[in-house]
Amino acid sequence: GINAEYGGDGGFVSVYGPTIALTAINVAVPFLMQQLTLIENYDIGRTEQYVTLSRVYVMRMISLLTFIVTLIEAAGETGECPQLYWGQEFYKLIIINTITNCASLSKYPAFYYLLNKRSEVDLPSTLMSLIYFQGCIWFGNLFCPLLSAIGIISNLAYFYIASALIKNCCQPPTKRYNSNNSMFFNSFLALTILLMFGVTCFIIVSNGVDCGPWKSPKFPTMWHTWSELAEDWNSEVKYIIGTILSAAVVVPVVFVLSIVVWLLRINNEKMALRNDIIGSELNMLRIEKAKFLKEKRLGSNS
Repeated sequence: GINAEYGGDGGFVSVYGPTIALTAINVAVPFLMQQLTLIENYDIGRTEQYVTLSRVYVMRMISLLTFIVTLIEAAGETGECPQLYWGQEFYKLIIINTITNCASLSKYPAFYYLLNKRSEVDLPSTLMSLIYFQGCIWFGNLFCPLLSAIGIISNLAYFYIASALIKNCCQPPTKRYNSNNSMFFNSFLALTILLMFGVTCFIIVSNGVDCGPWKSPKFPTMWHTWSELAEDWNSEVKYIIGTILSAAVVVPVVFVLSIVVWLLRINNEKMALRNDIIGSELNMLRIEKAKFLKEKRLGSNS
């Protein structure tokens, strides 16, 4: 049964307990951090937002790394291949996290239909949740390649469900959000990549590669694997693939793609220049309007 497979005898709790506990912590952490910043009462809204998101990120990464360490220690007790065990656990984590994220969206129709109130979407916190989710996929995908497909399905499901609910049950944000400031979130995303791949390299080196996806293959390099696979192809398939990979096809394709990238870059530069011109014109209008209102007030006072 499933308990025998995972080496436990505690039923549902032993199999899904750690994964559910980690998901519950990640659901509670953003709410607790938001309450903490409300108590601290920051004067600048951007500072409050950055502090909250930084705390949420740190707490989520700590909980995720703690979960990974727990899996490393538990892998030796199951009698299974450690790498396969880690892949199974992150497979369950992604599934449960997907269900939890989609279920969390139910608060929007609940507020709308039960309380006749439109909720406001917390976009920055949603982005932090996606960064955490992506980190889980990056780590688990190295031990369970199927997680890439599951991650795509999960993100698409969440996007379309959230899009439908936000359009029908939510209101525009009351606090202005600077969507152009993407460097803040990109920094967290880059840090997550370094953490996940660094931890993965450490695990593989320290635990060896006696089994699982990272077991030493019978082929010394990936090219030997492809050559072995190509021997089983029929002549038609070999001809088609050889034609696609030939210089007569690859060189024109690369040339066309280079031109497309160059044209897109020129178009982006023109759009940026146009936006700067429009911004300057709007700024001049604001200055003239302020000057007009000031002269009008002085005239009325005199």
